Amino acid sequence: MLRLALTGVTGRMGRAVLELAASAPDIQLVRGLIRPARDPHEVAAQLPAPLALTSRVAELVQGADVVVDFSHPAVTVAVAEAAAHAGIPLVSGTTGLSEHDQAVILRAAQHVPVVQAANFSLGIALLHWLLPELVARLPTWDVELIERHHRHKRDAPSGTALALARTLLAARESAPSPLVYGRGPGTAPRQPGEVGIHAVRAGGEVGRHTVLLATDDEAIEVTHWVQSRRAYAQGALEAARRLIGRPPGLYSLQDLVT
Repeated sequence: MLRLALTGVTGRMGRAVLELAASAPDIQLVRGLIRPARDPHEVAAQLPAPLALTSRVAELVQGADVVVDFSHPAVTVAVAEAAAHAGIPLVSGTTGLSEHDQAVILRAAQHVPVVQAANFSLGIALLHWLLPELVARLPTWDVELIERHHRHKRDAPSGTALALARTLLAARESAPSPLVYGRGPGTAPRQPGEVGIHAVRAGGEVGRHTVLLATDDEAIEVTHWVQSRRAYAQGALEAARRLIGRPPGLYSLQDLVT
């Protein structure tokens, strides 16, 4: 049995992971993390599955084999440090991390295996594999990224869009291309080699990312969309399973599934 600890249990992703983990025959839920100000009994009554709760990060990791984290950057940093101290792997899908936050993740990865992804869907992992193939063969084509999410998403552009942009830029053989966020006064005409990123926030869209490659004469659009957060939750749990037994280091989802 894989003993799993979980952060962000009151959030959309945390609840999705909790629901799937509770029904998985090979997973035992250890406990979940809540904010100190929350009443554990009140929170427990709202969860989709029974779960012991704590507001202490040190207690969260006790007796766990792996921690799955979909929370807030400040929480992620504390959980990464606790996981490294306890010697257990970390699966993190938290986005919006600062350079300092990322440095903490990297330090934790020197002691335990860490898989970090802005998007835990299998389709996105394979998109990271596909896009370099396209860009390498179409080096002069214009590239734009359009991402759509629900109105409540806190960060823009999405972590997934930024990760896809990094994949695209790394695949170019020329000097690094500039990223342009949106198009407005002074940025509307394209400059050679630019990669544009556009964020849309409306309604209840779970997540949709489109990569547009175009010339004057033809274009290719590659779109991935998620119809349910279960896709992310399934990917996170599969990553947790595959992370066990690996040496310390920072892994991507592609490292585990491709």
